[in-house]
Amino acid sequence: MTRDMSSRPVGAGHRPGVLVVDDAATVRAYHRAILDAVGFDVSEAANGYEALERTLGERFDLLVVDVNMPVMDGYALVEEVRRRALHPGVPIIMISTEQETADSDEAYRRGANLYLVKPADPDQLVLTARLLSGLAALPLAGGGS
Repeated sequence: MTRDMSSRPVGAGHRPGVLVVDDAATVRAYHRAILDAVGFDVSEAANGYEALERTLGERFDLLVVDVNMPVMDGYALVEEVRRRALHPGVPIIMISTEQETADSDEAYRRGANLYLVKPADPDQLVLTARLLSGLAALPLAGGGS
């Protein structure tokens, strides 16, 4: 499914688009299952370069980005998305196995909004994804609140 670059209001019938970027297919599938279940329209990219290409032609409401990937790592992707300013306000969650303060500091320095350590707690991922993307204002998929 291709999303155009135009603005899409968050409201009834709108599924905010999230791009999950990770070189591990199992991690992408894990994050996809969690986010799809609460109402996100999930797309995937296997590395930073592929993700950057996707953001040049599609609009996303949230990026969920791994740090360590081939071709282009997550830090470089975040910095490039911010530098190009195609999506200046798009929230970015970085998720990595790297647990040192220096790692999260680098993520924030490059432009990430949040840094989580793998494996991401599903409830924490859902809560932060909903808050950062504006989905928190909508009812949960399945009728909850």
